[in-house]
Amino acid sequence: MRNFVISTLLLLSVLTSAQSVRNVFGFPATEPGYSLGVSACYAGQIGDYIVMAGGCNFPTPGNKTYYAGIYAAPLDNAVLHWQLVGFLPEPAAYGATIASGDSLLFVGGNNNDHSLNTVYSIHLNADGDRAEVRRMADLPCTVDNMAAAIDRGNVYIVGGNQNGKPSAGVLMADIKTENYVWSDLCTMPSSPRVQPVCAANNGKLYVWGGFFADGEKSVVSTDGVCLDTTVPYTDKAWTSIEGPRSAKGEPMTLSGGVAWTDGSKVFATGGVNKDIFLDAISGRYERIKKADYLLQPIEWYSFSGNLYELDLVTQKWKPTRFADKALARAGAMAVPTTLGIFYIGGELKPSVRTPQIVLILSVSDGLLRSTGL
Repeated sequence: MRNFVISTLLLLSVLTSAQSVRNVFGFPATEPGYSLGVSACYAGQIGDYIVMAGGCNFPTPGNKTYYAGIYAAPLDNAVLHWQLVGFLPEPAAYGATIASGDSLLFVGGNNNDHSLNTVYSIHLNADGDRAEVRRMADLPCTVDNMAAAIDRGNVYIVGGNQNGKPSAGVLMADIKTENYVWSDLCTMPSSPRVQPVCAANNGKLYVWGGFFADGEKSVVSTDGVCLDTTVPYTDKAWTSIEGPRSAKGEPMTLSGGVAWTDGSKVFATGGVNKDIFLDAISGRYERIKKADYLLQPIEWYSFSGNLYELDLVTQKWKPTRFADKALARAGAMAVPTTLGIFYIGGELKPSVRTPQIVLILSVSDGLLRSTGL
């Protein structure tokens, strides 16, 4: 009987995985090298189109290449037909994307030359074949490898590298106003968080994961913090919030992962393995020699393919019951749409990108919810 139950649970897990994550074919290929896949691109939805831009990869080993193309494809659950619709003012990656009305904001980032303090509004024409790029108010500092969220018209930029240094700072702008400006809102009560994830809902800003590389003081965060933005700011406005755990109950980091809100829930996936990554950024290399670190097979790096779900009412993560190898990436982009969540590109291991796009169907209360597919 026990073996039957175990076998049944395993079967249900496989079926859930197969039904919840679907391959979507098509990846931009206009710029030489782009079709190999990119990580840390900008991406979002504008009307009936999914848009992606920039990103970086290694078309030749050791040669990191950044891209400037802006691509759009009509929303489709099987094949995305991408078209080059414009260019960023310069190649860029490692920024953030915010959906704002009928346009997208591409915030910050960097390239091989410098980090950026720019914010661009991206709008598509009626035919979806041309992008209008308009420069908005600059950030007060350069920012890359951060997280971003929007709530009630307020955009929050969290952590990353600010003016070239790992930061725990939070920037904010009220984009409901025509001539908005950015301000230094506050500082998180933690070590700097580079490549964290964040979400905002109903006046609360949530942040998880992120890392800080500083020799023996290095940290790969598994915890989270929450800021109540509806009250005058004091240090007490921050509270701790637990991070997600694996199916075995182990604390997991969301460093390099993605998060998105769906009503009163936050979903998250992806990210590095905290122990393997910490061993490398601390310079210890106790698990493997530094010279061999980039030479291991993809499975060795153990990126997370778990799909996590947080109930914002209870502020508790539900037990992790779902994982898929297609989600085990770092630096991917998640674009929520009416069809589901498009999970785009990213890296499978350090320096190896993927052009794979999958569609994550909406999940509610542990059950699959049809989205018209």
